Amino acid sequence: MENNIFGCWYEPGDAGTWLTWFINQHQGFPKFYKSIRYEQEGKEFGDIPTDYSCMRADWDVTTPFPKVDFNQCYKILPWHNPFQTEEWELDNETPAELCVRLISESNTKAIIVPQVEDNYELFAKRLAFIRSRFTVESAIEIYKNRQDRMYESTKMQMQEFVTVHTIAIDKLILHNDKTEYYKLIEILNVPELEDWTTHTTKYYNKIFSPWKNISAEQLDSRVETINAVKENPY
Repeated sequence: MENNIFGCWYEPGDAGTWLTWFINQHQGFPKFYKSIRYEQEGKEFGDIPTDYSCMRADWDVTTPFPKVDFNQCYKILPWHNPFQTEEWELDNETPAELCVRLISESNTKAIIVPQVEDNYELFAKRLAFIRSRFTVESAIEIYKNRQDRMYESTKMQMQEFVTVHTIAIDKLILHNDKTEYYKLIEILNVPELEDWTTHTTKYYNKIFSPWKNISAEQLDSRVETINAVKENPY
């Protein structure tokens, strides 16, 4: 029987690693283990985890797609989607050609794209945390640009080559939104996980909730942010 292969392609900060892991917990998928990443240890707020890690779902696009005997959702490295790249970063490929190659090599059925649709404040704070070159204000502008233009533009580019489904990741993680979850399992053609809200709630509490009580000023006053902004003020 043919396996259903899905890609999770996304913008930095949009919880794509977690969504990849979460999809793989469903029936017929490999239920990969996760680990918690602390990438800012020793720095201010370094006790707050940056993300989950799900290394067995990673596909380094400079290597062949691994043969699998089960349904799977993968994420790509070193970029999170082919259209984040500049042509000078690629080896004799355009972003569109890279997209076509990835779809063909993996026999991807569909791409699932998390998007932040409404509640971007916590996502912006987290982006500023994991990418210290951004202040919270600049991260908020990034999310406004994604909502105004980038999400739709990238989706249209992808749709030339593959079926694309979007998930409002802010609604799913911050609000345990049933509509978004049922949309996801319809795409995957799998039954509902009995404890799906346990997964979303744990991720919210671990990764996003800490930022509710930390101000933009506190984040922007970190030494690493001040230094990064000095080096690249624009």
